[in-house]
Amino acid sequence: MAVDILDLQRTINIDKDRLGRHALWGLRTMGRSSWDLTIVLVNDRRMRALNAAYRNKRRTTDVLSFEAGPPLPGMPSPKNPFLGEIVISLPRAFAQADTVDIPLDDEITNLMIHGLCHLLGYDHERGEQEAREMKKAEDRMARAIRKKEPALEFPANISGKIPETDIRERIPG
Repeated sequence: MAVDILDLQRTINIDKDRLGRHALWGLRTMGRSSWDLTIVLVNDRRMRALNAAYRNKRRTTDVLSFEAGPPLPGMPSPKNPFLGEIVISLPRAFAQADTVDIPLDDEITNLMIHGLCHLLGYDHERGEQEAREMKKAEDRMARAIRKKEPALEFPANISGKIPETDIRERIPG
């Protein structure tokens, strides 16, 4: 299992070792301990371009996930299966962390958890039941990370991206 982190922006510094640890723990928690993953850190311009190209939305977003396809015909099978890529906009993460008054590295972990859930097949945009299932998966990963990371100053900041209150507000009755 390997987590590769590719930093394609030059403005915001984060603790990449911490993010890599958290991603590994998230993969283990979800039973994907032998899978490889790439996390790409970008600026808003690049994120806007990706969002336009792949989702036809001409605005930036905080996180995108790109599932890996099957190996190309004739190519040797990789040692470990590749799950996909999580792309995180650091300027967007910075703004969101500032808005909710949490450390940037905690917000980036939350976005990584959210992106990892998407790579695992969860999708909160497919309805309330899917949103609840995704929130449970995010909570499971967040709990595992909080348990393994004793240096967290405010463990409650690691919670995944979808707040429980947002799900409750969308559920009728």
